[in-house]
Amino acid sequence: MKAKQVIQNKKLAYLPGARQRSSAGNKFSKGLIALLILYFVFMFITQSFRLLQMRRTLSSIEEEIQVVRLQNEEMQRQIEQLHSPAYLEKMAREELGMVRSGELLFLFRE
Repeated sequence: MKAKQVIQNKKLAYLPGARQRSSAGNKFSKGLIALLILYFVFMFITQSFRLLQMRRTLSSIEEEIQVVRLQNEEMQRQIEQLHSPAYLEKMAREELGMVRSGELLFLFRE
């Protein structure tokens, strides 16, 4: 038992100022850890706000895309209608006053 005490005393003899340095180093370590935590909390908050802003922007862009898709579909229907023979005949009769051969065109004036 005495041998262990002697060994422990010798270990303490090798580190005479260990307690004094560790308390100053301990304060520095705690301060550094606190700064790191504050830094990461700040970064997390700023990135959260940025993510929220990007989600809002994405939502508005998706709404615009939906509106443009609907407009595109309507234009596709109009293009198909313009190429149909029935519509072409109707427009030729109404806009240009054309008639088929053998038909009579009556114009009424007021």
